[in-house]
Amino acid sequence: MNQKVEAVEKMNVYAKELVKMIVKDGNSLQDEKLRIAFENVVRAMVDMTNIQLDKEKDVNDTLKTTLSRMKIAHNCINPNSVHSAHNGNKSTTIS
Repeated sequence: MNQKVEAVEKMNVYAKELVKMIVKDGNSLQDEKLRIAFENVVRAMVDMTNIQLDKEKDVNDTLKTTLSRMKIAHNCINPNSVHSAHNGNKSTTIS
């Protein structure tokens, strides 16, 4: 699988998991962790739109940074799920 597609698919898994966790446990989230998670998701969105608008010179490096931002956001919301996330009924390893 091409590196760009793989990174985008991993980001999609993180994003879906974040939505599920926020909807399910939103009231129990700590304000600071939620702020950090939100900031990283927004920065990831900026990175992704820059890629789509051809504003990035090194797309692969930007994708790595963006994926790291999504991983940080995911870990802020659910620190017990550092190495894996569930996609539907199947478990997906995210690294």
